[in-house]
Amino acid sequence: MKKVTSDRNLWVYLTSFFLYNFARVLPHAVLTVILLDKGMSIGEIAIIQSFFMVAVLLFEFPSGILTDTWSEKKIYLLALALLAVSYCLIMGSHSFVVLCLSWFIYGISSASISSSLETFFLRKYRNNETLIKRFNVRFNNTDLISGLVGGGLGSFIYAYLENALYIISIVLIIVSAALIVLFFRGDERVSVGELTSLKTILAELRSIKSPSLYRSIFLLAVFQIIMQLFFQFWQVLFLDAGINKKQFGLFYVVFQIIALFSNWIFGRVSFKHHQVSLVVLMAALLIGGIYFNQGTGLFVVLICLFLLPFNIYSNQLQLDIQRESPTTAVASVVSFAGTCGSVVSMLFLWIVGLLDHFQTFNVVAIEATLVFLVISLGAYYGSRLRTK
Repeated sequence: MKKVTSDRNLWVYLTSFFLYNFARVLPHAVLTVILLDKGMSIGEIAIIQSFFMVAVLLFEFPSGILTDTWSEKKIYLLALALLAVSYCLIMGSHSFVVLCLSWFIYGISSASISSSLETFFLRKYRNNETLIKRFNVRFNNTDLISGLVGGGLGSFIYAYLENALYIISIVLIIVSAALIVLFFRGDERVSVGELTSLKTILAELRSIKSPSLYRSIFLLAVFQIIMQLFFQFWQVLFLDAGINKKQFGLFYVVFQIIALFSNWIFGRVSFKHHQVSLVVLMAALLIGGIYFNQGTGLFVVLICLFLLPFNIYSNQLQLDIQRESPTTAVASVVSFAGTCGSVVSMLFLWIVGLLDHFQTFNVVAIEATLVFLVISLGAYYGSRLRTK
């Protein structure tokens, strides 16, 4: 019976997460276009999006501790409610200040959901790399397929409904929450009286002495340079390459298909000792794509190839952190890693907003990629020297 309940909880969660992520990404394929249509400049867009990072920075670690000491289910539902509020504000406003506020609330939602019900299942697998990787592959597939469908449809829906696109998202968020309320059978730690005290969590965090865990957290933070560069500004890169914005929905679908393929490879091949190769390949392909952006075909091919090591590397870093985290404090460690990443993301977006006044965006993108490459390789080779 316990296995049946556990499986049911997993599928209820994955279904709810599918609807949540579908709703969340529905505007993403045209997000920059939406903000441009609201009268925002590239610099203002960078500042608006940085408020998302500020919120994640402030709330991700506290939300992880709250999850470890309270309830994964309640934190998940709170995250859904905050996302709905954020999308209501975006839908109804053309104000720079209100849009900054909406992205801030969106950031609180993202900070909360990243360490909520996903942690419920990671805790069950108790550092078993095989089970964690299997769960991650299922979770990633759900994330990517919902993103593919939602992002792909979003650009077409926006062409007819414009900001009313957010109404669809809000309705789906409500349905996602209802599934958890009605069918997810509780927080296991609450039901068996195994809530962990804040004092115990903090003591567990202070006792961590794993150099490889700290290195993985640092590398995930540095990886945000490339992640933010691509996810926040790929539409700018494509516009500079002369690609029509009407094709962005198609490219969004292609990106998700590549991510699914990357996840399929990751589920079958171990990349535990190939991170350096992934970093070098990723940087080379991205710089090549940016440099040759006037040859549209070559630009598209290089960017699509870049996404293979990009997605695999991201999955491997997350797996390393989850596998090495203490079971009783897994949400706190994952949240701490997210907080470190948010610091880098926030600084990067602010720097982009500043450099936008002095350099072309393509130059900034190449500089950022080189910084990522140098710091990542320094961290890998530096840790190897220390262990010799």
